[in-house]
Amino acid sequence: MPETSRDYLDTAKKLLSFVGEASTASVLAVDTEFIRERSFFPQLCLLQLATPERSIIVDPLALADLSPLKGLFTNSQIVKVFHAGDQDLEIIYHTLSVVPQPLFDTQIAAELLGMPQQSSLRNLVREFAGIRLSKADSFSNWDSRPLTGSQIRYALDDVRYLPHIYTKMHAQLEELGRSQWLEEDFAALADEDRYSIHPEQAWRKVKHSSSLNPTQLGVLKELAATRDQLAMNRNLPRKWVVADELLLEIARVSPTSTEELFHLRGAENQLGQHWSREILAAVKRGLELDPGELPQRRHPVFRNATNAAANDLLRAVVNQRSRDNRVTPSMLVNKDELVRLAAGERTGLRILTGWRYKLVGEELLRLLSGSLTLRLQGSAIEVKPSARRSRRP
Repeated sequence: MPETSRDYLDTAKKLLSFVGEASTASVLAVDTEFIRERSFFPQLCLLQLATPERSIIVDPLALADLSPLKGLFTNSQIVKVFHAGDQDLEIIYHTLSVVPQPLFDTQIAAELLGMPQQSSLRNLVREFAGIRLSKADSFSNWDSRPLTGSQIRYALDDVRYLPHIYTKMHAQLEELGRSQWLEEDFAALADEDRYSIHPEQAWRKVKHSSSLNPTQLGVLKELAATRDQLAMNRNLPRKWVVADELLLEIARVSPTSTEELFHLRGAENQLGQHWSREILAAVKRGLELDPGELPQRRHPVFRNATNAAANDLLRAVVNQRSRDNRVTPSMLVNKDELVRLAAGERTGLRILTGWRYKLVGEELLRLLSGSLTLRLQGSAIEVKPSARRSRRP
């Protein structure tokens, strides 16, 4: 069993030894355990790694320097395997300033192999390794020490089977001629900008901002950016600086003095004298924005009966091609993208690029242009050329 002191890496010597050993591997499985309830940046509590021969735990709370791992994470000869790796990649990027690549995500690959959307690791381990994993420690306090044997086994289970699952998945994708299909998805997953923090865009994540007028939205943009900066500088959760509800109300009222600001319920207790100055300065900047500088929402797609009918037809074709090719429908196109396509949008849609376009995207455009028609043939949807002349899509 890998639950030995040799495989619990809590010294620089152990870490360097494993890095040297793993540098010759072709596959490295990666997972993390972290907490982020009390901080802006997630706190890395455990880093689990596995080659086909060995599974280990790195203890970041015992090791001051994790930089020796950078070489493994950027080694182009080693495929880094994750399962639903967005959050793992985010914390690795903010800890080591690198995004591991080349990478492979088993949850994404599972959809291309026709498995259910967002398949859990437990399901994949059962499917590919015939083993049922325990869920006993899924809500552990990972920053507590010492870890129990049960916690260590649970953490290692998150990586020990991934090299085997990757090997089987890769073989199946090769057999289906789909091993290259995931390159676009994995490139997007490895894009550093995905994990970078953009305070100027923070306003987009504030709920219920659709009730604000353009001027108020400009104030909200400055307020949200200021809140992000304050939270980052102090490594505090955003809501500990200013809760969304209060931030929205400040943008709506746009107070210009401390007295006006503190008339808002909860503002004085939450902001105090220091942060209130920062908040009022943000309100002032927002009110002084030129009309051309005001943030622009993406206009929601206008949904009418015609668009709804078109969306239903497109969905029928997507579902049929999903069955034909044993690909999860959401892997081809998500709900929002299909609505936008039905409403006439043609840019920034994943369904109109790469293998998705070849598999079904081109067919959807031809259906919308009138050059294809649908009919029911038994239990299947049959797509046929239209008898009438079509317009350009």
